[in-house]
Order: sequence, then C-alpha cells, then structure tokens
Amino acid sequence: MKIVMDFRKYDGIVGGVEQVVLNITKGVTSKGHNVIILCKKKILEKTQDLFRDFTNLKIIPLDAPNHSISKENEILDSTTIQDIAEKEGAGLIHFPYNWSFPSNKKVPTILTIHDVIPFTFREAMDEHTNKHIYKPAIKRACELNDVVVTISDFSKRDIAERAGTPIEKIQVIPNGLRILSELDKTLEENLTKNLGLNNGFILNVGGIHERKNIVRLIYAFGKFVKQTEYKGKLLITGNVSGAPYQEKMKKLCDEAVRQTGMNEKIIFTGFISDEELDTLFRITEFIIYPSLYEGFGMPVLEGMKAGVPVITSNTTAMPEVAADAALLINPEDIDDMASAMSKLFNNKTLKDELVQKGKKQTNKYSWEITVNEYIALYEKVIKDFKK
Repeated sequence: MKIVMDFRKYDGIVGGVEQVVLNITKGVTSKGHNVIILCKKKILEKTQDLFRDFTNLKIIPLDAPNHSISKENEILDSTTIQDIAEKEGAGLIHFPYNWSFPSNKKVPTILTIHDVIPFTFREAMDEHTNKHIYKPAIKRACELNDVVVTISDFSKRDIAERAGTPIEKIQVIPNGLRILSELDKTLEENLTKNLGLNNGFILNVGGIHERKNIVRLIYAFGKFVKQTEYKGKLLITGNVSGAPYQEKMKKLCDEAVRQTGMNEKIIFTGFISDEELDTLFRITEFIIYPSLYEGFGMPVLEGMKAGVPVITSNTTAMPEVAADAALLINPEDIDDMASAMSKLFNNKTLKDELVQKGKKQTNKYSWEITVNEYIALYEKVIKDFKK
C-alpha cells in the first residue's frame, strides 16, 4: 500500500498536527507500507531532517507558500497532488489538517478534522474570515473528501451538526498519547527554584484563549485559597504571542489576578518545553483543565499518564476522554470549580483513586492503536474506490 501524506502545514515548528503526521507515518512505514510526504519547497531540508530515519518514505516538495484556505491550494489539491498520486501509484491521499479541496480526484482522499472550534469560538479569527471563508470552506471540504476522520465522538457529532456532513461519512480515530519524559531531578530543582514552587503548585496547561476559561479559573483559585489556606501556586502555561487577541486576553487575566489579590500566587510561565512540561506534570498537586470547548483534550490524558489527579470540564469531548478517571466540573460555575479543587486537595483517598483510574484510562490511547486503525481505514477506502 502506498499513501500520499500532505505535510504542507509544517513550517519548521513541530506542533500537534505535525506530531500526528510523524507518528502515523512512522507506524505505517514500519509495517512495510510506503508513504510519500508532500512539503513546502522552502522547508524541504527541515522536512528531510524530520524524516531522516524513516524507511519506505519519499519526500516531494511543492511550490506552496502556505497551507491557507485559498484558490491556489485548491488547485494544488485538485491537480498537482492528484497527478503526484497517480504518477507514484498511490492508493489514496491523506489530508491530515482540517481542510482540503480535491474537486478533481484521481484517487480517494481522506480528510482529518481535529475539531471545528471556530464554529463555536471565533477567538482570534475575524468575523469576515469566520463567516465567509472558514465556515463555508469546512463544509465544502467535508463534501469533497471521501472520508472525514476526527478524534472523538463529540467532534464527530459536532462536525455533522455544524458542517452538515452525513454522520456515517465521519470516522473516529483518536490520536495516540505521547511518551512523557522521565522525571529529571535537576530540571525539577531548577523549575522549583525559578518559579518558587517550594510550597507546591496546581497546573493548568493550554494557554489563555477564551475557550480555555482562564479568567474563571483565576477567580476559582482565589476562592480555593481562601477555603483551604493553600500555600502553593497556580501555574498557567502557554506563550502569549503578542497578537492583539492574545494581549486582550492577557489583560483580562491580569485584571482577574488583581481583583482576587493572587498576584504572588499565580504564575504565567510563558513558553514551556516538553521536557519542562513533563517535569511539571509529574510533580504538581493536580491538573485543572476547565476548558469550555475541546475536540479532544490531550492534557487530561497527559496528566493521567504522569500519575497525577485531574479536574476537567463536564462538557464537549472532555467527559469522553476522561471517563470516570477525573473529577468533572461545570466550567461556567466558579463555585463548582473552587469546590472541586478543595475536595481533591483535602482527600488523599480520592486522589489515589483518580490516579489509579487515570492509569487505566490512558491504556486506551496509543499510537500503535491509532496507526492500526488508520491502516484498516486506508485499506477499506482503497478497496471501496476500486469497486
């Protein structure tokens, strides 16, 4: 089996989607199948470095400046990439990042949509782009591709409802769970010293976007501190880019910190490396992830994998991912959030129970499982297309 994998989104930084492509490609090629990676011409050398140790792999550069929703990229999807697939004898094309527009197909196509957050939270996207470009583009992308894959049952229902896609056309294949770094004692000591964590801390991961619900979290943390006289801190990770939307959200967060008097107890860490984050995961009191919307919610599983208790929201994909292994809260209810923190902080039995359940829950997610499900789907789609 030979698969064309679109890697145009890669711009030199390995983010979530790039990790997905790397892990799927590694698994597929290690099982004897062939993958053709399509990348931007300007990023060819970095792409070659990423895939240097892979076997059964070919990389083909494209004259594509970006991976935006554009007429230029639609032409690539419908002509150049189709021609490459035909010339290379590929059985299908996998577009792994949220949109593609193969209006003329020579082989079947699979589109992975990780979530459709902008249908609910526009955040940094301006209203014109959201209404007149993003929303119609996603609907059209779902129509043009043969199969739409998403990462949770919630996202499957959400895509069907928001994009009007027949639900039977959407298949759920969750992402795998990465292997966390082992605890680095030197790094632990440095983080503890630099961030002032000698009295412990509670960890929030994911940044300060509106849907991450950080303002409510700050007020809830203030209530929790007063209820328990907690001596530790709240760490909120994620880089503030300097974009107007990010600056606006940071000002709202800063005002909440001022209102609660938590200036000395809440830390916005900025960018955190994976190694630093994994260390924080392993030494925190617990994770709190009160997001208003997630298509999956990977930090929930990462916290469980690290062996710490997790509090998360009872909405969108988070109850599905957490199952009974986390303490679920109403993310719009500050009192409920504060009460959950107090309950978990004071109850060692509950902590231990959630840790044990969390370890079992994470066993359901691995890249081996994900790769096997994609291979089965690839084979089915290729077989059905030939009928």
